[in-house]
Amino acid sequence: MKLSFKFFFSLALSFVFFAPAIFAETEMTLLRRVAVFPIAESSSSMSEEAWWQMRELLTKDQKFLVASRRFMINRGVFQTRRSLKPADAIILSKILDAQVLVTSWIDERSLKMKVYEGENGYVLWEGASDFHPAIPLNDQLVKLSLRLVSDFLAAIPYQGFQVIDEVIGQATYDQDSKKRAQIFVGSQNRPAVGDPVQWIQVRGDRSKAFLNASPQVSVLAEAVVSKVMNDRVEVEIQKLRNLSDLKENSLVRFPKEIAQLKDLYSSDEKASNLGSEYLSSEIKSIDEVKKETHPTTTTLAFIVNIAAMILLAF
Repeated sequence: MKLSFKFFFSLALSFVFFAPAIFAETEMTLLRRVAVFPIAESSSSMSEEAWWQMRELLTKDQKFLVASRRFMINRGVFQTRRSLKPADAIILSKILDAQVLVTSWIDERSLKMKVYEGENGYVLWEGASDFHPAIPLNDQLVKLSLRLVSDFLAAIPYQGFQVIDEVIGQATYDQDSKKRAQIFVGSQNRPAVGDPVQWIQVRGDRSKAFLNASPQVSVLAEAVVSKVMNDRVEVEIQKLRNLSDLKENSLVRFPKEIAQLKDLYSSDEKASNLGSEYLSSEIKSIDEVKKETHPTTTTLAFIVNIAAMILLAF
């Protein structure tokens, strides 16, 4: 009886201490490698076409790298899937070296979709769209599939990510007395010179569909576009919290593009997912950061000199 009590007592303590970790906030990281599974519960002749077009939409602006059909077949996982358990999502992600998994299926007169984060297996986004009762399902499947993928893309709170130029070899660099960085933006909707740029941190509850639950977005740094290149832009940094926030694969968004998405979904609940944000209280201008750096350096040098004098005296 004592052993039984100790066992349940230990189990209760484990739940108390580790349950908060299970439901703790999660920080979103850059997602690039995607695997899209065929549509489940579908006998439609357009299922294959819908699958191809979903992949094409994801790869359109080069921000996502989507697993090919041959690759998924060779790994033995090219088959229809519905909802996934976290453990299954993690295993499939490891098999496919994917950061995102997309499943979709037909449930009566509705097309449903779930997007999973691969590393931890939680639901990143989910959505559904009803078929029109007066139109054949074959004539709607492609359109509804693309609509759901578009809704997922619209829910992503960033539109670019920081890259390191191979020649420069640094996350940030000085040019014309300005601190600069480079952002990958893809081949579509490239911003113009002078457009605002923001480095962001995205946090939310992974016990729910992460992006559907309006995750909190905090702005870590601000900049403006100074130069537009092929698939990236160079930006001039104006404000930041800490230079260490500006690193390779950091999430970056363009407020003008966010505004366009809000206008696009202004009559829809999806717009609420695009506006949860706050400006980090620690964010400062580049000039303020430079001014604060010099006194610190001077103080450290003074302390080192005093220490050296004391050592010499003895």
